[in-house]
Amino acid sequence: YGHAHGSIAEKAVSSANKIAKKTDDLTFSEAAALPVAYVTALQGLRLGKVTEGSSVLIIGASGGCGIAAIQLAKAMGAKRIIAICSGKNSQLVKETGATEVVDYTNESELQSFFATNKESIQCVYDAATGSGHGEKYTNASMSLLLKYVGEYVQLNGSAKVWTKGVVLKKLPKHQHLILTDMNTADLEEVSLLLKKINAKPLMNIMPFTEEGLKEGFDLLKSRRAKGKIVFDI
Repeated sequence: YGHAHGSIAEKAVSSANKIAKKTDDLTFSEAAALPVAYVTALQGLRLGKVTEGSSVLIIGASGGCGIAAIQLAKAMGAKRIIAICSGKNSQLVKETGATEVVDYTNESELQSFFATNKESIQCVYDAATGSGHGEKYTNASMSLLLKYVGEYVQLNGSAKVWTKGVVLKKLPKHQHLILTDMNTADLEEVSLLLKKINAKPLMNIMPFTEEGLKEGFDLLKSRRAKGKIVFDI
């Protein structure tokens, strides 16, 4: 399992350093759900310096990237895992490993959280900002970071953020825009961390048919998928 271009097919070509051997405890569908979201989460939490006892805030917590971050943060020993998502997904993220949930659809609850948690979070893992519907958590999130040591890791952002982060390398200190480096060692590490806490990826399995592909991509574009979308070929 790993990364390949044009992978929604019966056969695909990949570089040997971007794949790993599936372990016996994973089904093929489970392995297919891991590469991008879970390797991104692993590398993002490392940037966030998450270790035993850390506090982690995950924004966009019920999507594929958010669920991955919750599970891996738990496996890495984080003590406080706060999930920002809609209230209807509260139970889901708690079952995944979140210790607290903030409902972003409740404006007073959201603002209260940001107001009462200044300088208390080691890592903010933001899977929502810049994802296409006007989400902007960066400024509020930076105020939550532990002084001198906290880290803000975002998966997306405006054109200005991409220019500063990727081209100019001039984002503010403690702010990171992550570009995933797919590699065998991290794929294997993801598998080991999930096994450590006896966790599996949350999946939406679709058939490899014209109708199944349409349904899967419609779900992806809806931004309402819980976990990862996998096509069973």
